[in-house]
Amino acid sequence: MIRFYYASGSPFAWRVHLALEEKGLPYEPRLLSFQAGDLKKPEYLALNPHGKVPALVDGDLALYESQAILEYLDDRYPAPSLLPADPVARALLRVEELECILYFSEAFQKVARQVFFTPVDQRDEKALAEARAQLQALLAGLEARAGKRKGDFVMGASFTRADVSWIPFVEIAARAGVDLDAATTPWLAAWRARMRARPSYDRSYPPHWRK
Repeated sequence: MIRFYYASGSPFAWRVHLALEEKGLPYEPRLLSFQAGDLKKPEYLALNPHGKVPALVDGDLALYESQAILEYLDDRYPAPSLLPADPVARALLRVEELECILYFSEAFQKVARQVFFTPVDQRDEKALAEARAQLQALLAGLEARAGKRKGDFVMGASFTRADVSWIPFVEIAARAGVDLDAATTPWLAAWRARMRARPSYDRSYPPHWRK
């Protein structure tokens, strides 16, 4: 039985959670609390010495870093695959993943710092506006790339790891004040509706966001 360690609201953990659900793999979820300091406890640091989520244990194997975990899941449990068969398409998918977990994530941290970790009366509104504008520009880039592929999913006709990577970041950005606008990002708005309708989305939705 796979053991999956995550914290509610982490987009990196959510992308792995979505992949586990989409693959239909049996797993035991282990919900950790940021507030309780679970990620810094010795037993968890033995799994991830950086004290971050996610982590995954499968038999004798313990893994951390969401990208490594997703690669492992597709290699170890190839059906259904979340990767295209064509090597060119796979390479383009990995670029799309990096657009999300590297560039978008880095830009999002600037927004998160102001919105989630700074009291309202102490926020730097100019820095926040600039950071939100940067996220909006990155979402416009995603809109252009995905729209050009003319499919229901980020990489085109098939659901892939690009979708499980992007939807957590799109959703948490919305909670930080950078929501999708159907007038300017129509493809993304329709895609998000499709993603929200998938059973995997509901089963992996961050628990504390339901409150």
